Amino acid sequence: MEEVTRLVSTGDCVKLWDAVTMAPLEQFNPHISTSPVAQACWSSNNQYLVSASSSGDKLVVSSLKQAPVPVVELAEGKKQTRVALSSSFQFLVSGGLDHCVHIWDLKTSRLHRSLKDHKEEVTCVTFNASDSRIISGSTSGDLVIHSLTTNLSSQAFGHGSEHPIHDLRLSTVKRSLLGTVSDSGAVVLWDSNTQKELHAFDGAHRAPASGVAFSPTNDLLVVSVGLDKKIVCYDTASRIVLRSIRVESPLTSVEFTPDGTGLVVGSTQGKIYQYDLRSSSAPVRITVAHRTSVTCLRFQSSSGRSKVPADGVDPLSSSQRRTPLGTQTPSGGRYYSPLSVFQSPLPIKEEEPISSAGAESPRKVKGAGTLATSQQTNHSQPAAPFFTPEAGLQRANGIQTQLSSDSPVYRSPPSAAGAAFIAEVVGQGGAAPLSSLQIQLIQNMIHETVEECRDACHKDIINLQIEMIRQFYILLVEIQGLMEKYSVNESLVQEIERLQEENRRLRTNY
Repeated sequence: MEEVTRLVSTGDCVKLWDAVTMAPLEQFNPHISTSPVAQACWSSNNQYLVSASSSGDKLVVSSLKQAPVPVVELAEGKKQTRVALSSSFQFLVSGGLDHCVHIWDLKTSRLHRSLKDHKEEVTCVTFNASDSRIISGSTSGDLVIHSLTTNLSSQAFGHGSEHPIHDLRLSTVKRSLLGTVSDSGAVVLWDSNTQKELHAFDGAHRAPASGVAFSPTNDLLVVSVGLDKKIVCYDTASRIVLRSIRVESPLTSVEFTPDGTGLVVGSTQGKIYQYDLRSSSAPVRITVAHRTSVTCLRFQSSSGRSKVPADGVDPLSSSQRRTPLGTQTPSGGRYYSPLSVFQSPLPIKEEEPISSAGAESPRKVKGAGTLATSQQTNHSQPAAPFFTPEAGLQRANGIQTQLSSDSPVYRSPPSAAGAAFIAEVVGQGGAAPLSSLQIQLIQNMIHETVEECRDACHKDIINLQIEMIRQFYILLVEIQGLMEKYSVNESLVQEIERLQEENRRLRTNY
């Protein structure tokens, strides 16, 4: 059978749940029982869980291979209340009441480095997708990005002490997109590469905002929750509020389901609310989880979860397959997207089929898998786009490889003509042409590659500048030494001038 997808929640203890049925799987507390557990995060293989408590007693790495067992304890007594893991499971970053961000080496169980860029309590820390940078926020309203490549920190940016940062997240689709929420109730989107503000939703909440989450399948959708009992959904492209859902109690945390079609939300009453964004505003399920507030909700990593059962049967059969933006209903029904219920002002239109007649193009995309599409044509109601994630990713990787071999430098995401070319290239294999939604997904992937290339070039330039400065100071010291060695002796010059003056005086008198 397929491995169970688990959800971890923290409050008075740490609890593991079946993400589908919300049946409790495990319950434990490796911290002081008198203080709530503040945060927990999964390792990339889902076999370990790292937790921190609100009292900051210690950081605990617990093994989940069988029964939960603490295997590593760090930062004892250092008041660390926030924690995040690198995807390689080599480094752990923490922050808390001591105003510092600490980087721990899990191989040696020792402190690797401490960063003292904040002036007040650190309330949130995270790694970026490539583990090359750490982003942290504090109650002073400051955000700091620290590069692990150059060991340099950016200048603090943010909206000041009137907007204490409570939570921050990076988009997993558009990796440079950073979202923050503050006690002022504002939700702000940033470009983490430039530290520039993209947009601020100032009137999002009328009370402190407590959590923010990006859709794992769409960079257009971001959600925030707050103590004003509201769940607010935003369109990052149009910069508008798509939808607002009212809940019966103040909210403390939020997380998207792995397929992006639903939400789990924690409240101050210890309840977990499950919502399906494709249906009404009423919760699908309400679970009483903790005796205290739900402080954190996290689904296990999808990369570390088994996707095919032992008997070799694909659990996502043709009658029920998931797409990057939704799930196909049985019996060939319509395909739903989490954004379909929001009445977006920019509806996505189907691309006109591109004819494959004529001479075969010399450009071919290599990659396994085929596009699974609904081939029945209806001009009044065109079939919605659909393809399997595996085949789609393989085709996208093939296109990305082809583009990288054709052009040495990425300049910008594909234009409309480039999108048509992508559709034509992918359509060479005899499958139906890509829809606009699928082209947009490929464009996003190419754009991410461009950003990663730009980041790599930026790091190389910084390293080159540092080396040039180092060589300059080496030469400067050598030149100063030579000048001191071979420069004119001032005392000797003064003595010569004195003798010349004496010589002129003697000549005048005698």
